[in-house]
Amino acid sequence: MKKFLLLFTFLFSSFITIYSQKPFYHKNKAISWVGETEFTYYLENYDRLNFEPTIKMQEETRTIKLDPFATCEFGTETYFTNFIVNEILENRRKVFSLKGKPMTNSQIQNAIGTVSNDTATVIDPITKEESYVVVQTDPKFQIKAFKVRQWWYYDNEKESLGSTVRAIAPILIDEREDGSTTRKTLFWVEMIQDTKKDYDYNDRGVIWAKETLSTLSFDKVKRVKGRTNKTLKNLVYKDPKKGNIRALENDGWYPYCAEPIDKEEVNKLLSATIDTLITYDPETYQQEISIVKNSKLNFKDFDFMRVLQHWYFDKSTNTLASKVISIGPLKDVKDEKGNLKYRRALYYIMSAQ
Repeated sequence: MKKFLLLFTFLFSSFITIYSQKPFYHKNKAISWVGETEFTYYLENYDRLNFEPTIKMQEETRTIKLDPFATCEFGTETYFTNFIVNEILENRRKVFSLKGKPMTNSQIQNAIGTVSNDTATVIDPITKEESYVVVQTDPKFQIKAFKVRQWWYYDNEKESLGSTVRAIAPILIDEREDGSTTRKTLFWVEMIQDTKKDYDYNDRGVIWAKETLSTLSFDKVKRVKGRTNKTLKNLVYKDPKKGNIRALENDGWYPYCAEPIDKEEVNKLLSATIDTLITYDPETYQQEISIVKNSKLNFKDFDFMRVLQHWYFDKSTNTLASKVISIGPLKDVKDEKGNLKYRRALYYIMSAQ
């Protein structure tokens, strides 16, 4: 009997340990879909953890909070990268290789590299005399970008799309004398966001916050749980058509001041349309009017979504966190020859995250 109790206690404690290590969606039946994506963001001047927009995926960013005193930003101080690297080297972060294997401190140090001293030749522009200077290269100052791995998830109870940061990967970018650059992604640093915490940039612990407006395709999303197409179809297409979810008009880029629209207006936006296109002949400068017929829109026509997100760096937990503000299906607007002119959000669905 004692052996049985000991075995039961061991198995039960093992179950509790394993269960506690599972991601948040295993404990929440309301989470019906989880998808994983990765994005690369580039640091702005002074390593302020402000992300520059990339060429294709990201269209616009803006800083909504920045506390220079809390982040030690003086001159060329690289606070964020130094902070992350120091935490890694002091074993305060779980670090994994790009293949997902835990890394030792020596492996991490080898991946980052050490400070090197090189001799460079300098020519005086007036006297033309050559002199030699010692150039010191610190790998931490070459970390100029980060990959961010995040999960998107759908909450059935809130009927809303959310996101959470899982890990970040520092990227070394070395600029050579000939103008070329080399890129090296080092490793993944665990940075698990508390999904139950309602992040706000007014929180005292948040020392940095950024807003990003992205054009995203979920076709290549790595599915973790549930069905991606079914979830997005219900969220941005079926539910707005039936009036089961609140939709807002497309008021420019940002939906903060947008007015709500009913299902009749949503269905009107999705119905077939006839547009008048006015162009000018480049040689005669005469005005030409053409009629462009647009067929009724279905969910399969939405290859891209426009997602408005907020990003936070929480100093109290040393965590990078993300929060979905809104998502909107994008309609392709084409010219009379069928060439893509631009993409426009038909409406927005606000997130309850």
